[in-house]
Amino acid sequence: MAKKKFGTKEWATKTLNLYHGCRNNCLYCYSRYNWCVRYKRMKVEKWGEMKFNKKAFDRKPYKLKEGRIMFPSQHDIFPETVDKTIEYLRGWLEVGNEILITTKPRLECVGKIMDAFEDFKDQIVWRFTITSTNEQSVRFWEPDAPLFPERVASLDYAFNRGWKTSVSCEPYLDMTIKPLVHILLPSVTDSIWIGKMNFVEQRVDTTGWKKDDFKFLDQVDMSQTDDYIKNELYNEFKDNPKIRWKDSIKKVLNLPEEEIG
Repeated sequence: MAKKKFGTKEWATKTLNLYHGCRNNCLYCYSRYNWCVRYKRMKVEKWGEMKFNKKAFDRKPYKLKEGRIMFPSQHDIFPETVDKTIEYLRGWLEVGNEILITTKPRLECVGKIMDAFEDFKDQIVWRFTITSTNEQSVRFWEPDAPLFPERVASLDYAFNRGWKTSVSCEPYLDMTIKPLVHILLPSVTDSIWIGKMNFVEQRVDTTGWKKDDFKFLDQVDMSQTDDYIKNELYNEFKDNPKIRWKDSIKKVLNLPEEEIG
């Protein structure tokens, strides 16, 4: 029996990364948990100090891969890393690969990549991670990532320039998820993926939290109950062909697997 697709495997057949660590410092980050807690390859306090993976960057020749390549899956794209990103992705694009660029977008970086890869537009799909319209929620869970206005501006910018656009609402952070999706839909050409915050008890370290901080965890819990997902979220979007459900939602709804997208 074939293994079920989950995580990045729902989006791509191969993932690429150029750095270890990520200075977004998202509290729920699966990659930070794996590297720092599960496998103890890096100290948690060092996660935000991104380390360039020269071995990955120097690995050549570039080859045409079957299926779609996702970049990045373990870090984000920042002004200080965008030039290396462009140089690296160019090699994969020149041999004909399709690239899914995933990011909590900084408009500066999005524009620079688009300018560099205008000739490869047909081979690139953007997937912008947009998790809430609420500034407090975003700032708490994703403390050093862009806020909602810059992320939605990046989506609109890409759409208006004629690029293929999609969104990841994984993990959505609170009850703003329904209005958030309605805001995003007009600028999405491909899909919007909706997913829960996974393995919260394992990945989210509440050590040192203040009493008021737990309200953000309560908001996640309230918005991810089976009842809310089945009777509110799914009913709202079940007939919209642009909406895709991540594995965490499929389990609640008992939905079948879909094609990679």
